[in-house]
Amino acid sequence: MKNLIIITAAFSASIICSCGSNPPSVSYERAVPSISAPYDGAVSSRSSYSDDTQFQNSEQNQDNVEVVERKIIKNGTLKFETTDVNETKTIVSQIVKEFGGYISDENESDYSGRVEHKITIRVPTDGFDLFLESISKSVDKFDTKNIERLDITEEYIDIESRVKTKKELQNRYKELLKRAFTVDEMITLEREIGKLQTEIESFEGKLNYFNDRIVFSTLAIIYYQYKKTDSSSSSFGFFSEFVDGIVSGWHDFLWFVIGVSNLWVFILLIALAVYLFRKWRKRKKMKEVASSS
Repeated sequence: MKNLIIITAAFSASIICSCGSNPPSVSYERAVPSISAPYDGAVSSRSSYSDDTQFQNSEQNQDNVEVVERKIIKNGTLKFETTDVNETKTIVSQIVKEFGGYISDENESDYSGRVEHKITIRVPTDGFDLFLESISKSVDKFDTKNIERLDITEEYIDIESRVKTKKELQNRYKELLKRAFTVDEMITLEREIGKLQTEIESFEGKLNYFNDRIVFSTLAIIYYQYKKTDSSSSSFGFFSEFVDGIVSGWHDFLWFVIGVSNLWVFILLIALAVYLFRKWRKRKKMKEVASSS
């Protein structure tokens, strides 16, 4: 019995000692698989992927900026002398037809010393430079050659964005109109929708005008020819000039008579006024003579 008590006490003491002592040192790195290296790799791979994505996005944005098509309006004026206006007109008309253009306006003026033609041509912008080159080949010297290129890209994009914004706002008003309850709300929304429609049509009209000017360039061509003078007709003839002078004087006299006949009322009034004045003056003198005697 005594031995059993001793064994039990020793066993209890060993358990108490084992609970109070520090646990065995176990390497955490061995017990738990190391994940630091793979994690770092994942972070680095994600970081590189993010950088690549941002780089690609930045490249796409740059491409979008560079892809914007420039809106250019080309206009020009050419003026030159020619030896035959009719032949020049034929040549210009043929070149215009070859490049798919058309003549939008044409004027002819006949001055004392020369004949002048002015035509306004609309030519597709893609072939405008080649068209100018073809015209220049048939001209020896230009008095005026003025070509301008107007960049309206910024204004064009601004108008497009305005139209888009106003259409979106108009659609919102239309949705609100479907849910309107009172007459006042309907009238107000319809007024705003009509106002937006007017503004949209105005902007779209301007865009249509720009598109026409962008697709077709405008070129004004002025060419003239000096008239030839006949040397035989320029010689002085006394008899012919004398006859022309008599005829011209007679015509002037007739015009004078016609002019006087148009003024007969005024002439009659003036004659009557002179007659009355002289009569009044004569009576006055007679009275003075009578009073003095």
